[in-house]
Amino acid sequence: MTEEQQAEPVRRVKVVYCGGCNPHIDRSAVADALPADDPDVGPGATVHLSGCPRACASDHLLIMPRSEDDVRGAAGTPHSSDDPPVVVVAGELVDGVPTPAPELAPTITRKLKE
Repeated sequence: MTEEQQAEPVRRVKVVYCGGCNPHIDRSAVADALPADDPDVGPGATVHLSGCPRACASDHLLIMPRSEDDVRGAAGTPHSSDDPPVVVVAGELVDGVPTPAPELAPTITRKLKE
């Protein structure tokens, strides 16, 4: 491994992008502001990052279901501490909650650490 390869942090957050056809936010800027190697972010953390409220990156879901019960609309089982965190961004919404563009990355980061 070269020194340059060793200097790059291991990205702990997987980002799933939409197609970018109607961006209301700068998806790249949001992704770049996410923690690259923060040990407080669990392994396997994923951010579904859509540029507009259509939420294409998360198959049009504003919140990722936690169980099959959530998919059917019943009260679901909460994530266990072993489940990797998943956050859905759809324009200026984070997990369905309106969030101003300048607050997107800090809000996502906070949710990834919960």
